[in-house]
Amino acid sequence: MSKAEARKLRIIGIVQGVGFRPFVYRLATSYDLKGYVINLGGSEVEVWVEGPVESIENFIRDLNLRKPPTAIIENLKVEKAQPRGYKEFKILKSEKKATVYSAIPPDFGICEHCMKEVLDSGSRWYLYPFNSCAWCGPRFSMMYTILYDRENTAMRDFPLCKDCLKEYSDPSNIRRFHAQGISCPKCGPKVFLTTKDGEEIDGDPIVTAAKLIDEGYIVAIKGVGGFHIASLASDDSVVAVLRERKRRPQKPFALMALDENTVFLIANPSLKHLELLRRLERPIVLLPKKEGSPVSELVAPGLNDLGIMLPYTSLHYLLLEQTKDRFLIMTSGNPPGLPIVKDNDKALAKLKHIADYFLLHNREIVNRVDDSVVRLSAGEVMMLRRSRGYVPYWFRLPFKLKRKVVAFGAMLANTGAVAFDEYVIPTQYVGDCENLENLDFLLSSLEFLEDAYKLNPEVIVSDKHPNYLTTTLASRISRENNKTHLKVQHHHAHIVSAMASNKLPQNAEVTGIAIDGVGYGDDGSIWGGEILHVTYYDYSREGHLEYLPLPGGDRAAVWPARIIVGFLAERLGVEEAIAEAKKLNIS
Repeated sequence: MSKAEARKLRIIGIVQGVGFRPFVYRLATSYDLKGYVINLGGSEVEVWVEGPVESIENFIRDLNLRKPPTAIIENLKVEKAQPRGYKEFKILKSEKKATVYSAIPPDFGICEHCMKEVLDSGSRWYLYPFNSCAWCGPRFSMMYTILYDRENTAMRDFPLCKDCLKEYSDPSNIRRFHAQGISCPKCGPKVFLTTKDGEEIDGDPIVTAAKLIDEGYIVAIKGVGGFHIASLASDDSVVAVLRERKRRPQKPFALMALDENTVFLIANPSLKHLELLRRLERPIVLLPKKEGSPVSELVAPGLNDLGIMLPYTSLHYLLLEQTKDRFLIMTSGNPPGLPIVKDNDKALAKLKHIADYFLLHNREIVNRVDDSVVRLSAGEVMMLRRSRGYVPYWFRLPFKLKRKVVAFGAMLANTGAVAFDEYVIPTQYVGDCENLENLDFLLSSLEFLEDAYKLNPEVIVSDKHPNYLTTTLASRISRENNKTHLKVQHHHAHIVSAMASNKLPQNAEVTGIAIDGVGYGDDGSIWGGEILHVTYYDYSREGHLEYLPLPGGDRAAVWPARIIVGFLAERLGVEEAIAEAKKLNIS
């Protein structure tokens, strides 16, 4: 028998909230290794193993080969150590002290194993709307802080029943051993249906909600990261009412389809589209609309694509299964221009003018997070909105930063970020920061990341535009806290982000073309289509589109017809421009 040796492993990546410690436990005991596995305060995992060197080497090899499907190992450090004489292998209680940083787990869509349990009449999770395991279910949206332990999540309000505790404590249970978010109908959250006045409705809440939707009513549904507004997508009159209530005359609505067979009834997905739909992130995927599709033309007026997602909780699946169409409008539950609503009382107050009924549950949503949106462009995945399922996973820069940074972003379609070392961690999608509610959402999202990673940022970054509320907020916070405030030109930022995404080195120089709306220029003008010679630190303006009048200032970027009128007025005179605009039906 070979002499016992020991190794200490430090593992960085998505290794908390994905069943990684139970996996390590089972793997170590399968090789008869002794030691421990523990979550550390920065979301990284430490492992100590001792035993025969061949067993240790096999264990390290299998960490990557056999890890849980949602785990990502980015960095694995192995140190030789002296054996301590451990008699068994244990999962130790998590520590709060961070030595290095690791990723916070995003929310995952329900896995096929949990969904099978929900649909199995012999299972104790039969028709349970909140089934999850170590491989799936909410994470970021219900975390108060890291570490990812039950007491740090909204599931702390739901103590495990005897049956769930038995599975949680059973090392042979691959999906539920030490899985922090598990529950069942006995001990988990409850779903209930109310009127817009908050009066609870008797009967099966999901079946009744589906019946009401089929009758043409609009129902607000509490999900993972916030509320959806659900309605029929096949009825012009229902969609028209929803547009009127949401004050959303043109912008397309997202759809949720029960399964892939339903997707084929309304769209023409490719194999790559189907792969995206199936992913545990469960994004909204833009798909070519099928000719003769039963989806109302009012869902996506004038567009050839539909934004479709598959159910990412058993609640969504059970609801859709009961509806006649098996596909529904599932659009963000928010008043116009405001953040997605996440709390029951706020939903009843703010969405009662949109929804007729409310399908609620009693698990708190801690971090609101909208659905992500992706599309295929020349066969490549293009992220249009990076949110649920993807945040707060980080990007890695091709170099290290010297100082810790918090970035407030631009004003429209805002996302903030924190950055340290070689990591950039974006917030969830915030939206247009044109009001205090969205600014508060941005600030709280940044504060969550700062607290989670124990950051004290030295630099505060914002867009250069002096009239953006995000710039004003960044300026005030930097002044009050005696921090450096760095203002970045909008188009320079676009090109630099492309450089970083393509892992260009720190000394790289490129010529980039940025064709985008409102960017405050060095000359005080609003820049648009720019040709810039760029480094990570500086740029020179090599060319640009001709300046045009912008009637209404920045509003012209949102309402392009104003630019046409301004262009005509400059060349034809005001009166003739108005006449031409009327002919074009844009006046």
